Amino acid sequence: MKKIYKDKILNIPETDMFDNTFLFEYLENITSSSDRKIIYISELLEARKNADILQNISQKPAMYSEVYSPKDELEIFTSLFEKALRENKKIHIVGVTLAEEIKMLEAYYESLGFMREDINAFDIDFSIPLVTVSCMIENLIWKGSDYKAQRSKIFFNPPIRETGHNKALFKGITRGVIAGIELGDFTLEKQDYISMCVKEEKILALFMGKVLKYNLEDAGLVGNIKELRIVY
Repeated sequence: MKKIYKDKILNIPETDMFDNTFLFEYLENITSSSDRKIIYISELLEARKNADILQNISQKPAMYSEVYSPKDELEIFTSLFEKALRENKKIHIVGVTLAEEIKMLEAYYESLGFMREDINAFDIDFSIPLVTVSCMIENLIWKGSDYKAQRSKIFFNPPIRETGHNKALFKGITRGVIAGIELGDFTLEKQDYISMCVKEEKILALFMGKVLKYNLEDAGLVGNIKELRIVY
């Protein structure tokens, strides 16, 4: 069995190194620390919920994305981002869904000198930035085209966005600007999805280890440490 560490993968002593098993650790019930405050976009979006669209959603389930509109989310995100920089306070925003948010983060982290041209990605010490983010695992699993088949099963807050935004979240993870994946109630379905991402290399094992635990710890967040085994 091999354990995923922050920057390396090592065989665990006295285990079979050929058993094709990865051991990950992840943070559960993540909370703010004295150094960084957690802010959930879903709580701020709820105050802007469009009840009129919600009442007429049965015929056009894809319109659910507008119940919590991307325009409102971007306004909320931008306001939080600018306030953190203005007041020099560290925050961790949970629930980003938009490509525009990822672009803002990339520009910010590049200004801090974290961009590595040799690998066309970011190498971030998450203890330094004032703004760090996580995305919800639901916004990785699902995309806007899934509303037709899944309907109310995927009516989440923050909502599932169009395919382009879904791709931007994956890009944010693989380029190193999204610090974490918020797992919520870590069901078997979600565990299977994480396993699939690793097996199919949609998210490399080292990157997965970072967004499940190490980046979040570097950002100053705390939580219960749990284990996840993936057989590949």
